[in-house]
Amino acid sequence: MKKPSPTEREALLIALLTQLFSGEITEGKLLRTLRKELLNMSQTEYAALVGVSRRTLSDVERDTGSPTLAVLNAIFKPFGLRAGLLPRSPTLMKKMLAGEMPGVG
Repeated sequence: MKKPSPTEREALLIALLTQLFSGEITEGKLLRTLRKELLNMSQTEYAALVGVSRRTLSDVERDTGSPTLAVLNAIFKPFGLRAGLLPRSPTLMKKMLAGEMPGVG
């Protein structure tokens, strides 16, 4: 598998985050796709890289279990991401992404 260029990496990350924020994919699907597409690593390899068990990584990718904030930050760190607060409402999220929030800016 050819290693993606920095531009390709950024484009994939933006596309996947857009899907995540619009509710099309889950955090687990995001992580699995990034791990495979950007790093071409197995769960075992990636788990060792970020310092979690393979089982924990598997649970996160399957959207099961209740990972701590520290675990989420550790597993998303290699992609320049961290856990944060986002609106639960898809409508509010779309407005926020479109820059339609009154009184902001």
